[in-house]
Amino acid sequence: MTPSSLLRLLLLGMIWGASFLFQRITVPAVGAPFTAAIRLALSALMLVVLLRLLGRSLDLRRQWRASLWLGTISAALPFLCFAYAARSLPAGYMAVINATVPLLTVVMAAILMRVRPSWSKRIGVVVGLIGVAVLARYGSLGMNAQALIAIGLCFVASALYAYSSLFIRRRHADTNPLVLAGSSQLGASVAILPLGLYNLPTAWPAPGVIVSLLVLGLVCTGLAYVLYFRLLSDIGSEKAVTNTFLVPVFAQVWGALFLHEHLTVAGAVGFGLVLLAVALVLEIHPWRKRATIPLR
Repeated sequence: MTPSSLLRLLLLGMIWGASFLFQRITVPAVGAPFTAAIRLALSALMLVVLLRLLGRSLDLRRQWRASLWLGTISAALPFLCFAYAARSLPAGYMAVINATVPLLTVVMAAILMRVRPSWSKRIGVVVGLIGVAVLARYGSLGMNAQALIAIGLCFVASALYAYSSLFIRRRHADTNPLVLAGSSQLGASVAILPLGLYNLPTAWPAPGVIVSLLVLGLVCTGLAYVLYFRLLSDIGSEKAVTNTFLVPVFAQVWGALFLHEHLTVAGAVGFGLVLLAVALVLEIHPWRKRATIPLR
C-alpha cells in the first residue's frame, strides 16, 4: 500500500468515526429526522455535482425506481435509525455496533443466498455477539429501556447495510460504484425529504450545529464516499474494507476528546471482541499470506 493510499485509509476512518460524533451534536438540537434528511441532501448534492463534472450520467429516467428503493434501504432508513440512536448512545457504542455489518452480512448470505460460511466466519459471528453482549452489559452505558431501543435501532441500521450490500452484489454488480453511490444518495434524500420537512426545527440552529450538519453531510458522507471508492480503485476491496476496524477506534477517540465519553475496562473487552470478530468474518489473518475476499 502506497503512503497516499494509507493516508486516505486513515482519513476515511477518521471521517466516518466523526460522523457519530456530529450526530450526537446535531440530533439534540434539530432532531433525528431533520439531521438524517439534511445529511443525505448535502451528500446527494455533492455527489451529483461531482458526477456531472466527470461527465457521468445517473440515467434516472430508467433507473429512478431502483435508485429510490436502494437509497431507502441503504441510506435513508439506516441514517434515520442511527440519528434516533444518537439521542441515547455514545458515539463509540454506535460505531462498534455499526462494525457488526460484516457479521450480519454472513448471517444474511447464509439465510437468503444459501451461502455456506467458513468456520472462521461462523466463529466470528459468535465472538461478535459475545462482544456486543459484554459491551452492552458491562460497558460505561447504564442499561434501560431507552438505551436498549437505541441499540436495537443500531442493529436495524446495520442489518439494512448488510442486506443492501447483498442486494447490490446481485442487482447492481456491473454499475459504476460512484454512479451507484450518487443515484442511491439522491434516491435516499428524496425518500426522506417529506419527513425532514415535517420535522423542521422550530428555531434557527446555533452556528456550531449548522457547521456540524454541513460537515456531516458534505465531509462525513459525500467526501467519504469519494475517498472510499478511490481506495477501492487503488488498493482493492480486501484492503479498503479494513476501515471497518478504524471507524470504531476513531469514534471512541472523538467521543472521549469532545464529548467526554469514556470506555470502562469491561467495555474495552467487548470493544476488542467485536473487532476480533470482524477480523475473523473478513478472514483477515496475519499469519496467512492471502485473505479471502470479504462479503462487504
